[in-house]
Amino acid sequence: MSLFDEIMKDLSRAEDLEQLSILLEEYYIEAENDQVIFNEMINVAAYYANRGYRDVQIDILKALYEINVSAKIIYLIAEAYYLYAQYEEAYQWIKKVDDNLRYKNSLLEAKILIELGDFNQAKSLLEKLIANFNLKAEPYVVLAELFYDRQFYEQAKTYYQAAYEYFPEKIDARAVRMKLVELESIKEVIDIQKIESLMLTEDLPIEEANEYYILAIAYFKAQIIDKAIEASIKAIQADRDLVDARLLLMELYETVSQNNELKKTIEQLAIMLPPFHEAIMDIAEIANRHNYFTDDLLEKLIDFYDYVDNVEDQYRIMSYLVNYQLSINKPENALHYLKTLAYAFEDEMSLTHLFAKTYEALNMLDRAEVFYNKALELGVGDSSLVIDAVKFYMNQERYEKAYLITEDFNNSAYQTQELVNLNNELKEILWDKD
Repeated sequence: MSLFDEIMKDLSRAEDLEQLSILLEEYYIEAENDQVIFNEMINVAAYYANRGYRDVQIDILKALYEINVSAKIIYLIAEAYYLYAQYEEAYQWIKKVDDNLRYKNSLLEAKILIELGDFNQAKSLLEKLIANFNLKAEPYVVLAELFYDRQFYEQAKTYYQAAYEYFPEKIDARAVRMKLVELESIKEVIDIQKIESLMLTEDLPIEEANEYYILAIAYFKAQIIDKAIEASIKAIQADRDLVDARLLLMELYETVSQNNELKKTIEQLAIMLPPFHEAIMDIAEIANRHNYFTDDLLEKLIDFYDYVDNVEDQYRIMSYLVNYQLSINKPENALHYLKTLAYAFEDEMSLTHLFAKTYEALNMLDRAEVFYNKALELGVGDSSLVIDAVKFYMNQERYEKAYLITEDFNNSAYQTQELVNLNNELKEILWDKD
């Protein structure tokens, strides 16, 4: 049995952290005069860190620091605090190291400075590292990420490109490649050949779902829709739970009017998305444009209704629910939604347009008229409010009332070509009547 195994077997006797501290004290005493024990205690600290006991790791390392003030122990303490997201403490410890020109110390200090928000000092330190240790890959990637996070994309691209070209075996080449593709994709004019040269290579073939997904986005932005669809499908085949790829595919199918495939994708998303997923609203928006709501989507929309924290989104959901039920000739369901979900609105007057359309569909015309007039008075409702009101009166052959509405909202935000056409049509009807 190795010395490390013996120590861990002994420490396993501890039933809680307090007992563990007592047992560790015995090893600290031995470590004062035994370098072998001292070195094994560093491994013991790492053992606890790997199992999530970062505070135990730090306590052990600090005890070793009291025994031997070494640059290695200081570095390990600073690194532990950094990984524990305690950046102020990490910075205080890394500054205790005298030789900060050493590669590892300087790189860790730069990472800590980034987390502390000191962009200029971190940048300066990383540039010095690249100048002094130009065969080390990580400073290039860290500096690229620093620029990327601050939206200095051209500078980020320069350092990502250098890391990718010169150190492909020393970095996460796939992650860096995806960053380069993303940076190419955000350009106003996309160089799709450049992106394909990065992604479609035998040296690093595409294997992961996210790689297909980011390639699909690039194709979509370049308006190469067939290849975007193909890449999206491959992303889904690689990871059936990749929601973003399905959302993109839904948008692509809508773009090229592949309505059957679009509906299948809406159905799949409505089933697979967990309740309260933020993409519910994106799906509902497209479903609303195509008047295609599945039972699963309707159910998740209702659940999401209580989850959203703003009236605008709640109104959108209510509008989707009501308008869909009206479109399938189920006004009673629309009225049920209005009456049971209206509690979310402090002022129910914002729902007057939806109530008006619903009562009209139920042939409760007196009530519908009250709500149409109130909606017109308040100017609340969908963009179709004025058109709906005009048609409401036209259907009852109340042409003068309908005409007055078209005149009242002439040159308003509600004016559309359809409203102009209705105004002209009503003029002719009234002229013929005279």
